[in-house]
Amino acid sequence: MIPSNHQIYLEEINERIDQVENLHYQPVEPLYRNVQMILTAITYFILAGLALLLLLLDNPVWCLIAEGIIIASLAANLFILRKAWTFKGYALREYDLSYRSGIIFPTITTIPFNRMQQVGTKQNPISKLFKLYSVEVVNGAQLEAAISIPGLTEEKANQIKNIIIEKMRDE
Repeated sequence: MIPSNHQIYLEEINERIDQVENLHYQPVEPLYRNVQMILTAITYFILAGLALLLLLLDNPVWCLIAEGIIIASLAANLFILRKAWTFKGYALREYDLSYRSGIIFPTITTIPFNRMQQVGTKQNPISKLFKLYSVEVVNGAQLEAAISIPGLTEEKANQIKNIIIEKMRDE
């Protein structure tokens, strides 16, 4: 039998398929905002410490300029982080997993379960203080296609991991 090759009309598909932009995304834990802020503050304090090396140039003006820029960047970054964490979220569907992040440059990454090769949970030292986990999903293609869902309780992280493992088995 010869397979058909009918034309696809976008208007008809949009009515039948749940668009990833319209999904109800589950939010990450509110404590994750603290993790992000602490990691950002540590990064900026290291940068501020490095800027102090400009004092070795015997010109404190450059050091003051660099420190001012770093402090202004820190304030802007912390302001954006407070807003950005609310946009982070994940959605599990029958055949795929989607993760949404970014407030300035929003991205939605979706990986079908049949393309996933690996799933695991992890913590960084700051997340460990708040008892938060990340679920890491690898699909074996490009590094950009991997999903990391941060800011989950241990229970949610294990639940998502188990669902993904079960779906990978079924596929």
